[in-house]
Amino acid sequence: MDSDNSDSSLASRLEILRRRWPYPVLITPACILLAIFIAYAMTPLYRSSGTIMLEPSSVPKEFLGLDTTTYADHQFELVQRRVMTPENLRQLVAKIDPYPDRPDLTATEKARMIADNTEIERVDPITLETLQQSNAFSIHYLNPNPDRAKAVANELVALFLDYNARTRRERAAGTYRFLQSEAQKLAESIRGMEAKLAQFKAKYGDALPQAQARNLQAQDMAQRDYDSTMAQVRLAEQRVSMLQLQLNDLSPTLVGAVADRRTELATLRAELAAAEQRYTQDHPDVRRLRRAIAELAAEDRSTRAPAAKPDNPEYLRVSAELDAARRDLNALRAHADRALKQVQDYSRRLASTPEVEKDYAVLARNYELAQESFREVQAKLTEADLARSLVAEEQGERFTLIRDPGTPSSPAVPNRLGIILMGLVLGTALGFGAAMFAELSDPTVRGASDLQLLTGHTMIAAVPALLNSAERRSRRLRFACVVGAFSAAIIAVGAAVLRASS
Repeated sequence: MDSDNSDSSLASRLEILRRRWPYPVLITPACILLAIFIAYAMTPLYRSSGTIMLEPSSVPKEFLGLDTTTYADHQFELVQRRVMTPENLRQLVAKIDPYPDRPDLTATEKARMIADNTEIERVDPITLETLQQSNAFSIHYLNPNPDRAKAVANELVALFLDYNARTRRERAAGTYRFLQSEAQKLAESIRGMEAKLAQFKAKYGDALPQAQARNLQAQDMAQRDYDSTMAQVRLAEQRVSMLQLQLNDLSPTLVGAVADRRTELATLRAELAAAEQRYTQDHPDVRRLRRAIAELAAEDRSTRAPAAKPDNPEYLRVSAELDAARRDLNALRAHADRALKQVQDYSRRLASTPEVEKDYAVLARNYELAQESFREVQAKLTEADLARSLVAEEQGERFTLIRDPGTPSSPAVPNRLGIILMGLVLGTALGFGAAMFAELSDPTVRGASDLQLLTGHTMIAAVPALLNSAERRSRRLRFACVVGAFSAAIIAVGAAVLRASS
């Protein structure tokens, strides 16, 4: 049963194809001829390609310390934008006119056409196949003329290589100049800080924290010196007082005895000296003795004869000892004053040490930071100088041409074989589709099978269609028209193919 249905379905399809054969026979060749005409009538574009690779540095990076990579993989697009600028492309147009048959275009428009017809893609450096993660890229340029395609592609490759070399040199030199300027600024700043530190030490050097132990020791020594000197001063004052008493008891001259008044005056003075040792200056006994001495001295001056030159040896000796004792006392007092001043100076230094320490710490910290920054900049400056030398000697990371643009032998655009195959597939589909559509939309009864299907009765016999002379002429005319149309189409396609091949 299924076999009968399958045979019936196949027979019906073949019957439809027999009746509707003009559709696939006419439409499919027409589509193929149209595809061939389009493929060869389109303006061919020839593609010339050059491949550039980012070659790594010949010196290991661990010996540099400074990254001399001018362009990483992710920067190819940035390089393209900087190289494929209207200004660079206008200069290329002025050097090589890529479209001499378009005099109506300006240099800017031609430069824009170059950018539109240029493609840059990542490729494998060995197989040259498209590869997204790669350190090589190809520059493809399309032009109707193969020789001009090669010339322009060469110029584009040269632009990339020149830009890479120039920017690497400029970057290396700019980095070196910048670091050199920074090093000079830091050196001047360090010299200024050193001058401030020297001034600070000159002004507060004895109050710095490192001098605290020395100041404490010096203060203790100065205090002991002051105490010892004051003890000597007290002894010297006592000696002066004793010598003064002795001198008062002696007569300056050897003539005459000492008067009772003078003896009494010496006694009062001795008592005054003893009282001053025991009491203060405002004590009543001290005041009484001073008044008595003053009255007695006044009486002695009023009754004394003109003074004679001292000639008493004992008096002269005691007087000389008294003068010497007074000089020693003055020297001891001066020494004590100096020692006291030293004690006070050391006390002030020790009291100001915390504040001075804080200010000094700020200056010292800034100085250390400046020195550390200077050392870092000096190290980077050395690395930048090495990088600059590597760039000058072409040993750093750089662009290298690994495939020169060549003269293309066949056009890259259009894809003629693809267009023809597409016309074949599309024509076949349209031809058979049109045949099926025409069959399904036509209600005409054809043959005994259609009539039997409509009436439900079995046919006894069928008379075949008989064509008269007019119908045969009409068929021949249609056939001739179709053949003529296809012949004209074939001639037009052949002309297009010949023109494209030439």
